[in-house]
Amino acid sequence: MKKLKVDLGLIGEHMQNQNRHDMDFYLDKETGEVITIETDILRKLEDGEEMEDLPDWQVEQVKIAEEIISPGSDRYIRIPEKPSYEGYNLMEEFAEEVEDDLLREKLAIALDGKGAFRRFKNVLYNYPEYRKKWFEFEQEKINEEVIEWLNSIGIESE
Repeated sequence: MKKLKVDLGLIGEHMQNQNRHDMDFYLDKETGEVITIETDILRKLEDGEEMEDLPDWQVEQVKIAEEIISPGSDRYIRIPEKPSYEGYNLMEEFAEEVEDDLLREKLAIALDGKGAFRRFKNVLYNYPEYRKKWFEFEQEKINEEVIEWLNSIGIESE
């Protein structure tokens, strides 16, 4: 397994990002760097369109995008997004472990139906200690998922 210094938090953040209409995220398996690529650039390259008169920052993106779509290249790997139900399941898991009976009941109610993510966070806003515990719990679980994904592609986080 290859050891790389990676930003677990950033990778986890991108895994949770399901709104990838304009951008997509890749991990450089040689450096551990997280790369953001405009999906428009990828599409144009895949369609064989010329990419001319670009600003310097976009020229670098094009070079990376060319390698991403190049057959046989495996330096860059797309960071997968997690389905939203996994985030919901995480909130349920946390709520079930809450020791305060009243808060546990409020969280259960908040998680019922559409808008659960917002209601869950609104309830926790009034419980700063549990709000902090939630963020720690969430980050720990996300880091575990990132490490599991990295291991599945042959990378061990330093």
